[in-house]
Amino acid sequence: MRGRQLPLAVQLRDTASFSSYWAGGNAETVAALRALRHPTLLYGPAGSGRTHLLQALCREQGGAYLPLTEIRAYGPEALDGFDASPLLCLDDLDAVGGDRDWALALLRLIDRRRAAALPFVFSALAPPEHLALALPDLRTRLAACVVLGLLPLSDAERAELLRDRAQARGLALPAEVARWLLQTQGRSSGALVEALERLDRASLSEKRRLTLPFVQAVLGRPSAERRAGDDTADAQRGDDSGA
Repeated sequence: MRGRQLPLAVQLRDTASFSSYWAGGNAETVAALRALRHPTLLYGPAGSGRTHLLQALCREQGGAYLPLTEIRAYGPEALDGFDASPLLCLDDLDAVGGDRDWALALLRLIDRRRAAALPFVFSALAPPEHLALALPDLRTRLAACVVLGLLPLSDAERAELLRDRAQARGLALPAEVARWLLQTQGRSSGALVEALERLDRASLSEKRRLTLPFVQAVLGRPSAERRAGDDTADAQRGDDSGA
């Protein structure tokens, strides 16, 4: 699959927007990203919402979004055709940066886009100095970008997110239900909001209040093993946890 075909294959999530992202302590970082003027590297741990923000930026500014984790099997040729895109967002640099062929292709793409004064955004788990990259020159180019960092939401912010989103949906969220959701639905805010959306649909369909037994019946009672698997999945998503 060539790069020029990817915009037809990569779909932005309908929920990926700046208005649906719960910024918490990341408000200034989100504002800087939204006012994008220069090549940028956005980094943050799994659960911080990097994928959500890149997709929101592409939706708002009409850019091309490339999830490097998903396209790495196609090889560096998947980047072909994106030299002239007005905005290019490349998610999960960590997935390919350690491969020499990919690193060389990314280096050349960066140089071409810089020469044309076209903006681009990478996302990664860490700032340039802590990334495992195959080429020192790629690290140098990334370090010359605007580097923005995201913080994961605290437990208090995750609880506030749940209350806010429940209130916006007209849902009464008992404290015991909120506690159970925070304990069982993974660390990402995206997982919490997705769970709340499922509960909203089920509540409307069955005309039921969000009691703890009802919520557990809808979402299931995750075992310790399943909760660990959910947290691992959150980390592997890279992460699309914006709410």
